[in-house]
Amino acid sequence: MEGMNIIFLIIIFVAASAVTWFAGIALTKTTDSLDTRFKLGDALGGLILLGIAGSLPELAIVSSAAIRGDIPVIIGNLLGGIAFQTLVIVIFDFAIKGKKPLSYLAGSVELLFEALFAIVLTLLAVAGAFVPAAKSFLHLNPFSIIIVIAWVAGLFIINKARENPRLAVSVEDAAPGRSRRERRKTENHPFYAKKSTLHVVLIFAAASIATLAAGVLLEESGVAIANHFGIGTGIFAATALALVTSLPEISTGLESIFIGDNHLAISDILGGNAFMLVIFLIADILAKKPVLSYADHQTIFLGDLGVALMAIYGVAFIFKLKKRHLRLGWDSVLEILVYAAGIFLLFKI
Repeated sequence: MEGMNIIFLIIIFVAASAVTWFAGIALTKTTDSLDTRFKLGDALGGLILLGIAGSLPELAIVSSAAIRGDIPVIIGNLLGGIAFQTLVIVIFDFAIKGKKPLSYLAGSVELLFEALFAIVLTLLAVAGAFVPAAKSFLHLNPFSIIIVIAWVAGLFIINKARENPRLAVSVEDAAPGRSRRERRKTENHPFYAKKSTLHVVLIFAAASIATLAAGVLLEESGVAIANHFGIGTGIFAATALALVTSLPEISTGLESIFIGDNHLAISDILGGNAFMLVIFLIADILAKKPVLSYADHQTIFLGDLGVALMAIYGVAFIFKLKKRHLRLGWDSVLEILVYAAGIFLLFKI
């Protein structure tokens, strides 16, 4: 798309963003419906499938970039995108009604473990950035392999830990809402409740194809736009592309907030952060090179920023801050300040 008129590039980018948004929402809702019907989340394989379905926009963008050899887009969208996706929790916090912040209402030991899980995987990805390409194994960064192993093991541990009632304990006046298992038992998404399973599967397939196609257009038009304005493609992927791929999570997260499933709204973001890092292995395979080994100091900094933002909420889950300011908990206020300071420093590096 290089050389195309900038107006047309922007139109393509916006149109692909809209497709990603609506297809992503359909994908999430059909996944919920299939999860209810087949109890996919009861098994580790089901959780992996659900993780893939929720991260198809990132998978599409990364796959397109890997085939084209655009390494900065891959690293920016995955490692840099974690910071932006964590910031989405601030939107959920603002949407909460009442005097207490979201982290207080939703907080439990289980969420703390999920935050630590995502932080550990992010730190592994950052560590992979310091492995020279010459030390790769069959064109794979060793840490890309370690991340997948750690993700599967961690997912298994957390899934088992969810069966322990002590991990679900929260303060007496909290309002976490339903657990994932309770939601699956009681809700076959209303929009698809009266549809046949074949109908839901076909919608799921169509939404998947639309998401993948839109992802390719987003990557190609986004790179062309970034080059036109002299913006680094990695930074563009970590900000603009990260915003677009987060739109379905924002919509479904707000839906969870409005029906009172506060815990799940945060859990889905942290789970998405963890799964995004698994995609590095797919990127290595498609690009035929150890992608993380080519990370520059800017994307490493963005990865560290993501760790800091997740750590803020992790600390909030422990200390259970009660106060809000301008409809935000103090943890969310700190999130905004840290993210803004991080982006400012990023452009100064």
